Amino acid sequence: MHGFIVIVSDNDLVGDYSFCWKHKFEFQNEQIKTSASGKNFKAERYGNSKFSEQKIWLDDTDFFVVTEGIINNLTDLKIQHQVENDIDLFKELLKSPKKLNTLSGNYCGLMLNKKNNEVVAFNNHSASKKLFYYFDKHYSIFSTDLYTLSKSLDHFSLQKTLNIEASYLLLSSGFMHGNITLINELKQVRAGEYIRISEQKLTSDYYFHLQNVETSKDDPVEIIEQLELYFKKALKKEFEIDRRAGLTPLVTLSGGLDSRMTALCAFELGYENQHLINFSEKEYADHIIASQIAGQYGLEFQHISLTANTLNLIDESVSVNDGLTLYLSSNLIFDVLPTINMQNKGTLHTGILGDALLGSYLKSVNPSKAAVKDGNYSNYLFEKVKNTIQSSINLYETEELYKFYNRGFLGINNGFLYYDLITETSSPFLDPEFMKLAISIPRELRYKQKIYIDWIKAKHPDIARYTWENIGGKPTNNELLRQYYRYKRALLKRLPVKNMWKNNMTPEQMWYTKNEDIQEYMKSYFYDHIDLVDFNTELRNDLLSLFTSKGVTEKTQALTFLSAYKLLFVE
Repeated sequence: MHGFIVIVSDNDLVGDYSFCWKHKFEFQNEQIKTSASGKNFKAERYGNSKFSEQKIWLDDTDFFVVTEGIINNLTDLKIQHQVENDIDLFKELLKSPKKLNTLSGNYCGLMLNKKNNEVVAFNNHSASKKLFYYFDKHYSIFSTDLYTLSKSLDHFSLQKTLNIEASYLLLSSGFMHGNITLINELKQVRAGEYIRISEQKLTSDYYFHLQNVETSKDDPVEIIEQLELYFKKALKKEFEIDRRAGLTPLVTLSGGLDSRMTALCAFELGYENQHLINFSEKEYADHIIASQIAGQYGLEFQHISLTANTLNLIDESVSVNDGLTLYLSSNLIFDVLPTINMQNKGTLHTGILGDALLGSYLKSVNPSKAAVKDGNYSNYLFEKVKNTIQSSINLYETEELYKFYNRGFLGINNGFLYYDLITETSSPFLDPEFMKLAISIPRELRYKQKIYIDWIKAKHPDIARYTWENIGGKPTNNELLRQYYRYKRALLKRLPVKNMWKNNMTPEQMWYTKNEDIQEYMKSYFYDHIDLVDFNTELRNDLLSLFTSKGVTEKTQALTFLSAYKLLFVE
């Protein structure tokens, strides 16, 4: 959709070859191309001009660097590494890629030594950006867009085949695992990982991994002080980007804890000029709670009602995520993005994965392995994929690590791809220092988000006075009251009367059941495209079985696959 692509080859790349980028959406600003090339490399960036000064594009006689997104601590790093400019800093990082651990922000990038064709490509600590690659003895190709990379394979007549294992992961988990994509020959750079290509050999390693974080021995009072300190530091790094640019920060606000912590803690730090965005069904709890918070803090608030028709935006949704995850829920963003006036607006700040870092991925106080069905969107085709998922589970010591590196970083973080269509994005919870601190907290303190609640009670009692949508009561209530409010909320959802808890935040199943036009559109799309997979009878039959099941989730998984196959292998 946008970003960069770099090709390095032992063949001459002289010629008029033009990279193939996806068409922009009407709500996006004009996209600008920047190019660089030499005898053995060709690079291009495609994107809008907003925050272009924050994105690295360095090209001298011997060295090339490109980044996508925002690295928010470059000035501090130049002081730390005792260098005067960006290119000297990245030359230092190329020599010692483990030092990539010192970068902070939402970014990915690539460094190239033109003298010997050595490449180091890297993703951030949580893979909130996407970076894909192809490697053989003649070509190394890296791109932030899987479609653009796949079209380059076509141009150079390089093999491109469907990954059946990845296909079934999409049809069960609803997202990829590890470094795979729907194309066998193309991989993705994972969270905290760097890829080095030197002397025509590819190696990979982690500069950062959550499993290497040691458990803290500090007492809860000290930990709460550290949470407060590191969270404020993370917020300042993010919101200062907007302040220095003279732009109004965009902040998502729901009825949950993570988004209100982002918005209101930033407000307490003096970032009062925020534009809050809430999208849900009107008069649902998520809308009502967010509206109350915004009103009492005097913050600009924009509520965007969600509509059923976005379920029909199959190709549009999949064109953004390249089939890395099912399009259900992602489709809703097309109700949101066109309504946001981006004039004088800055980055979009979220609370993504805050609850997970502070305990919601824990099944118990004691560590355990994940169950094979943990986190799957559908188990309809479970038998076809259980061995693949089990192999993935075996790579991680605990259920929490498995969930982070698959459902979290490869599933939930794909949401950033959609916000990135209009601006740069961030979550203070994904700041590297805060992540390391959060994961270091003993499990018994994070279980059922105990330390999270205690932190809010101790440092932000005003934030705690609003209802927590997840339980239907205030987060400061004791465990007994929380259970009571959960039960009450569940009961109200079942009553045949209208109330704020009646609908889900994203009620796609209800929309599908009540809307015959949507049922017919999805059915037509499926049968218009199912013949694309006639080459694999088993897969075709499984798609048919999945689509004709009752759940809208299963139907959208099948539709996601067909749309992604068309995008990556047909168009």
